[in-house]
Amino acid sequence: MKKSFFFVAALALTFAACQPSYDVEDKTVATFEEAAISPAKAESYFAFTTDTTAMLKSGMYQVQQTVAYGGTYVSGAVVTNITDTEFKDYTDAYKSAAGGAYAGKNYVVWYEDGFTPNTIKLNAAAVVPGMYVCNNVYALNSMKNGDDIAGDPFGAEDFFLLTIGGSKEGKAVNTTVEFYLGQGTNFVTEWTYVDLSKLGEVDELTFSLSGSRTGDWGLNTPAYFCIDNLGAKK
Repeated sequence: MKKSFFFVAALALTFAACQPSYDVEDKTVATFEEAAISPAKAESYFAFTTDTTAMLKSGMYQVQQTVAYGGTYVSGAVVTNITDTEFKDYTDAYKSAAGGAYAGKNYVVWYEDGFTPNTIKLNAAAVVPGMYVCNNVYALNSMKNGDDIAGDPFGAEDFFLLTIGGSKEGKAVNTTVEFYLGQGTNFVTEWTYVDLSKLGEVDELTFSLSGSRTGDWGLNTPAYFCIDNLGAKK
C-alpha cells in the first residue's frame, strides 16, 4: 500500500565540519542555502525551515512545502542539513544516502504522497540545465534490505524510477527524463547529475516516482528522493 505516514519524527539537524565551503555565482540555481534551518526544539518534532507551510524560494525556483495534521506529517519538499546516514526506521527519512548535501550544507528531501503538488515552478520560462539527485536512506534501505511493506530486497528485475517532466504556460512538453534511483542491485548512493536540458523551455517541472514494488494503493518502495543544486550545469 502507499505509505502516507502520519508520523512524529524527531530530527536533530546538525552541521558537519567537513562540509566544503560553497559560493554560487549563478543566482538562478536553487542551492537551498537561503533556508534558515533551526535546531530541533524539545516541543517541536519538525525544524526544517522558518516557514514550512508556503513556497520555498531558492534561485529562480519555487518549491511547495506542506506540514499538516498539527505538524506531525510532512510532504513535498523539506530542506535539511543532516549529514549522517544511519537508518533505524522511517523517522530517519530526511537524510541523503550520500551523507549531507552535494555542496554547501542544505539540500531537499522530496516525499511524494499523492496529495501534495509534485511540481517546482520557475520564475520565468527557461531551459533547466540539470540537477543533482540522490537516494534518501529510507528508500535505499528498503531496496537493499527489504521491509515489511515492500517485501524482500530488490532482485534483478526490480526498479525504482524518477521521471521528470515539464510544462510551459500550462501545456506539458512532449518529452520526459527518466533516472533510475535503483535498478536490480544497483542503487544511487552518491549525488549524481541528471541532465534536464532536453525538456526545453519550461516554467514548471514535475516529478513522479514509480517502481516494480507496487500494491493496491500504489508504490510500496518509500517514495523519497533528494535534490540539490537545481538548475546547475554539470
